[in-house]
Amino acid sequence: MKQLPAVALCLAIIISGCGTSPQQPGSQQPPPAVDLQQIQQMLEQAQASASPQKEQIYLRTAALLYQQGDSDWARNLLASIDAAVLSDAEFVTYTRLFSAIAMADDAYFLAQRILKSQRLEQLWPTLEAEAATELRQRRAELFALLGEATASVRERLELADLLLETEAGDSNQDAIWQTLMTLPMQQLQYLSRSEPDPLLKGWYNLAALSKNNQTDLERQLTKVDQWIALWPEHPASLRLPNDLQLLRQLVEERPAQIALLLPSQGKWAKAGKAIRNGFFAAYYQAYQHRGSIPIVRLYDTSEEDINSVYDRAVADGAEMIVGPLVKDNLTVLNQREALPVPTLAMNNIESDGLFAAGLYQFGLAIEDEARQAARRAWLEGHRQAMILGPASPLGDRGARAFYDEWQNLGGAVVEDSRFANQASYAQVIKNALHVEHSSQRARRLRQRLGVGVPLEFEERRRRDIDMIFLIANPPEARQLKPTLAYYFAGDLPVYATSHIYSGVADKKSDGDLEGIKFSTLPWVFETQSAEKRSVTETARPAPAFHNLYAMGVDAYRLYPRLKQLDQVPQARFYGATGALRLLANKKIEREQVWAQMRRGLARPLPVVVSGSYVN
Repeated sequence: MKQLPAVALCLAIIISGCGTSPQQPGSQQPPPAVDLQQIQQMLEQAQASASPQKEQIYLRTAALLYQQGDSDWARNLLASIDAAVLSDAEFVTYTRLFSAIAMADDAYFLAQRILKSQRLEQLWPTLEAEAATELRQRRAELFALLGEATASVRERLELADLLLETEAGDSNQDAIWQTLMTLPMQQLQYLSRSEPDPLLKGWYNLAALSKNNQTDLERQLTKVDQWIALWPEHPASLRLPNDLQLLRQLVEERPAQIALLLPSQGKWAKAGKAIRNGFFAAYYQAYQHRGSIPIVRLYDTSEEDINSVYDRAVADGAEMIVGPLVKDNLTVLNQREALPVPTLAMNNIESDGLFAAGLYQFGLAIEDEARQAARRAWLEGHRQAMILGPASPLGDRGARAFYDEWQNLGGAVVEDSRFANQASYAQVIKNALHVEHSSQRARRLRQRLGVGVPLEFEERRRRDIDMIFLIANPPEARQLKPTLAYYFAGDLPVYATSHIYSGVADKKSDGDLEGIKFSTLPWVFETQSAEKRSVTETARPAPAFHNLYAMGVDAYRLYPRLKQLDQVPQARFYGATGALRLLANKKIEREQVWAQMRRGLARPLPVVVSGSYVN
């Protein structure tokens, strides 16, 4: 059970006279054991009482249970209360307590219903500061989790007037900025024009110009300076977001010479070419926009020892290295204690968490996508997962990452199955869904009843699964999804990695993928983007290498911002491959956009998360 948030004030009010004190967050002492006799007496008293006394006793009992660490029982009691019969003060207590438990249990859509009640909206002007602060904070966090970014920002602006401590106010302002930057560029631009409230309009303007100029440091700095001149009294002008505070330093310290270490021969040649073409496409776009561009030198890593190539690049004056691509080469470089210049590798390796100083790793790892799928499915209300993937190293890595993230969230993986080839699809899925078990039960029942006794029977699947995580390429997924439906799992939501979609519309073939939700590169849906057309007109990457091409584009745009991502842990670079952030181990994690297959086409999903079922 997760540590429950504090609701000390309301507990003190509603269980006064019980002789115990609320458990404080971070306390090392376990909560006191539930006094079952006292609880039973209170429940019996409630049953013998009429409304509203019955609901009042239930509320006090739930508070006592919560205080003593039994949030499940408390939640069930609160769910049984008719909140309409409570007084305003009791309703506020009920809302604080119930929403705290729902949030601690990750029951986000239950919390949403509690915190968006019409009665609460009417009570805001009457709330004491502590209650208002707690509920505004909780609503802001919840709305941000569910993708309701504008609602979250509005809550935090209301919260800003309630926070007296400077540190709390600064944290709230940082959260406003982080939430704003999750909004799509088009929405930010629209809001920056249409928002009537001056305070919000200033925020939207700053976020829009910042996001719109991420690919050009100097232009972004100029635009921010212009914004400050126009909005001198705005809270963000008086205290600029941390990532923007670094812009001038990033411009001044930008590397003047870069070495690009990629293979141009052998089995990695096509992958190296795709990254190189993407890198130079972004480079030439910057040149056309009169941006400051570095000197770029190319080094082939196909045959020569990687240490020799790397050292020669540094000796030639490289202030930044992009590459290598091949994992073996990266492993060799990582054996050094420290690298002489910052190095942005185009891949990821595992090394027991020990990496050379100065090494940054940027790759299209399936682990990022698997963890993202777990978080999305969890937010949408699922708790019992089945994993279905290929019997391959890629399948194993994706399954392990999903499994770890899912368990860390609190979910259960009730089935983890692998398919070897097309011939195994049906049997693997049938076994995983325990369809054969229902047939065996029917056979045993026929044997008991006798041959002459008629028996109606219909096969069915197991019922302890509420979602499927799928790892498959397009041809595999086009057969697996119908097979799932054939074995009575067509109603189960399927979440997948980007591997199920080629990136090229194929309405006829992809009709069999109907309903699958998957994460993918933002690049896939930027068909109308002038910026994408500009960077692709110098090279036309084959569909199989679109992802690597986009990765090369991001590598060029990312290299001068590594310090920004390093020093501001919550900062994101919104690139062609996703929202990029730097982890503590200097690996760059991608958060991709979500899409769903509908009538044979991949269609982007809205940012706002909707519940799959009631918590």
